[in-house]
Amino acid sequence: MKQVQWSDVYISASAASLAQPESVADAVRQGRCDAQEAELQDYARISVAAEGQTPADMAVAAGRHAMERSGRSDGVELLMHASVGFQGIDHWSPAAYIQNRTIGGRAAAFEVKQASNGALVALNLAAAHVTSGAPSSAVLITTGDAYPLPVFDRYRSDQGTVRADGGAAMLVTRSQGVARLLSTALVGDATHEEIHRAGEQWRTTPGEAGWPVDLRARKEGYLRTDAQPGHAVSQTLIGGNKEALQTALADANTSLDDIEVLVLPNLGRQATDRMFRLTEQGIDFSRTCWDWGRNVGHIGAGDQLAALTHLFETRRVRIGDRIALCGLGSGFTFGCAVLEITAEPDWSPTACLP
Repeated sequence: MKQVQWSDVYISASAASLAQPESVADAVRQGRCDAQEAELQDYARISVAAEGQTPADMAVAAGRHAMERSGRSDGVELLMHASVGFQGIDHWSPAAYIQNRTIGGRAAAFEVKQASNGALVALNLAAAHVTSGAPSSAVLITTGDAYPLPVFDRYRSDQGTVRADGGAAMLVTRSQGVARLLSTALVGDATHEEIHRAGEQWRTTPGEAGWPVDLRARKEGYLRTDAQPGHAVSQTLIGGNKEALQTALADANTSLDDIEVLVLPNLGRQATDRMFRLTEQGIDFSRTCWDWGRNVGHIGAGDQLAALTHLFETRRVRIGDRIALCGLGSGFTFGCAVLEITAEPDWSPTACLP
């Protein structure tokens, strides 16, 4: 039998930092969210940060919690921070800020900018780093994103998803942990990268075209061109997700039937079913983290790490279970990681930040 792709890479610990829940039904009543779209996507609540809760600080909170859970106080060689949007200050290094407030020391710190697929890209890089390093090698991955007005309208700037605020973290190590990394897969397809910039002119400063960002209008403008029918874009998304999942499963010597939980991005119900073909494959939403995700929203690059944390905190996974973390980012990139649970930690449920 072929060897799994990664043989000695583990998730030592993970954590999430979520903000206060906001009712989507309340947002509909207040006219901030379209009622028909709310019904289709079926979100119940989303995590919304209070004034002063920055993406970087949410990443710090998650990173500290993950380090506490790991029992490791030093020796982390690298910090990778994945994010989608604005991190609180122009022209600075959020990765260095997070490193200074989590692991300190002499670790290198850098950002991974692969949109909502950032955490899975970082996990692939972290696996390569610890594999090539000493037995004590360790990498801390953090994420943090927030979508407040006026820059982004979390309910209307995009479609198929409601953007939420939160951070997440994961410590990747050698030899032991709560889960063993069996495989990772990354797929890129830039055929339709224009969909996220269609109709826009190049600018010299952020916000020159006005706020909030209108991704919905860009997509609709792109899809109105005869050369780029919506079917072609859908097939790219569906095909990329499928290829990443199938590649990771094959490299892990695992079938889809062997996967206990399929962790997907916190997209709306209709968008999730369409992009990952759950109904078509006979996969019930109960095999995903949808019931949790519809009460959190899409927290940028951190959905998969936060969902993994939720699985451990709620004792939903047991030793020997295999799970798949799936993601996609604008551009487009697609990712998947297959894990095998190796421990059942006694972690308390994630609480909202004060």
